[in-house]
Amino acid sequence: MPHESKVLHIEYHERMDYSQRYERISRPFRTARGERTLSMLDKALVYAFAAAFVILLITLAALGDGRLLRAFVVPAATFALVTVLRIAVNRPRPYEACEIAPLIKKDTRGKSMPSRHMASSVVIACTFLWISPAIGAVLLVGCACIAFTRIVGGVHYPSDIAAATTIALVCACIGFLL
Repeated sequence: MPHESKVLHIEYHERMDYSQRYERISRPFRTARGERTLSMLDKALVYAFAAAFVILLITLAALGDGRLLRAFVVPAATFALVTVLRIAVNRPRPYEACEIAPLIKKDTRGKSMPSRHMASSVVIACTFLWISPAIGAVLLVGCACIAFTRIVGGVHYPSDIAAATTIALVCACIGFLL
């Protein structure tokens, strides 16, 4: 078998393996109610993180808190970095590359790696950890929920989530600890 043919054969089996694993983890949600619940949870978490971030910035501005600039710049820079990386990598999403029906309806092509939702939620949670550790800790639980919904929803691979989390943590450490 020529090299290219072997590579295509391996990729096909990896996609099939992922499809089978995805089927297993998504099975409990493959009801109309489960699908609706997962999708609503995903949207609610995204909106909750965005709202919390806006409220934080408004509060810091109203209090004249000197941390405002950094609280805005670190997440904004992280978002920009992840956006550029997504375009550069342009990894197909699981529902494009594998034979799966995603539970979260999405028609985006590519730009799966790294997950921008995950990176944004992690850097927002870290911003809160820097300013209000108790709220930050609660938001970290929310990050775990976002990771869960994005993977089980079929719109990201676990490696997309891991890459986004790593990037956001590195950006937060550089931005808030140095």
